[in-house]
Amino acid sequence: MATSWQPTTLVQCISVKPWLKLPGDDEPGGCHDLTLGRIYEMLGAEANGALYRIIDDSDDDFLYPASHFKEV
Repeated sequence: MATSWQPTTLVQCISVKPWLKLPGDDEPGGCHDLTLGRIYEMLGAEANGALYRIIDDSDDDFLYPASHFKEV
């Protein structure tokens, strides 16, 4: 049985500024599971590179703005 391997890129969180506004939610959010300065695994880029799929502090992968990270 063949295993599928996907290369990852390491990125550092440089911003935890809220970027997502949900209807009916008084507080913008979207970065609750990121730690400023921490190194994360980037599994891929989506939306023409505008969003990164990151394994965050919840140990799950979510999309975050590329502007919140820099490659290390």
